[in-house]
Amino acid sequence: DAQGNLLFYSNGIYVANYLHEPMENGMGLNPDPYTDEWADGGCPYPQVILALPQGMDQYLLVHCVVSRREEPNEHGEFIYSDKALFSRIDMSANDGEGMVTLKNISLLQDTIDRHGKITAVRHANGRDWWVVIPEYYSNGFYRLLVTPDTILNHGLQAIGDTVPSGLGQAAFSPDGTKYARLNIYRLGQDQYVDIYDFDRCTGTFSNPVQFTYRDTALMGGLAFSKNSRFLYVSSFKYFYQFDLEAENIS
Repeated sequence: DAQGNLLFYSNGIYVANYLHEPMENGMGLNPDPYTDEWADGGCPYPQVILALPQGMDQYLLVHCVVSRREEPNEHGEFIYSDKALFSRIDMSANDGEGMVTLKNISLLQDTIDRHGKITAVRHANGRDWWVVIPEYYSNGFYRLLVTPDTILNHGLQAIGDTVPSGLGQAAFSPDGTKYARLNIYRLGQDQYVDIYDFDRCTGTFSNPVQFTYRDTALMGGLAFSKNSRFLYVSSFKYFYQFDLEAENIS
């Protein structure tokens, strides 16, 4: 909350309250046989769940279901996500311990990035939120507008070049005008950095910039500087800084 007190958290399987106990109706997130395999340690994938405030004492969880298939998809992968769900939490219930009032409600059905990369940024009105979910192995982004009353799907925007899905991270700049995504495709091969302008009024991406670099990274992430000018990309051993005001960012 605004005072820094813990309200709740989730490992992708259940929602816990601030007492570190399962919240009422908080068990059974992301129902899938593969989810059951996470029981000991929680969901092992980054950026596949996101919590946002949605009105007085109300909070929204957006989460992806990651599944294991018997047959590989067209890219040879057996593990992928084909749906995003939402759940809602009422923190006024149970004397402040909270309650999950809606759970596992279908939000969109499409093959989306199994590494999630679910991100959010404030709408320009200062009240609502834009939630962005990348489509799998694609140049498409689902844009969801979260208001105090509902979630509006503004559809899939395809922009720029198609990007292989891989480990990495997505983030908005602090001022909300830039969105960046890192996809580490294969060890020792091209790692993809994509940067876009973002309109917080319309939820529209523009001016795509894509470049690749080669690194033996097994992992990586990205973050913006506080003034939104610099993008930092991390790998296993190195840290790269990119000036977003440069004529040639790469």
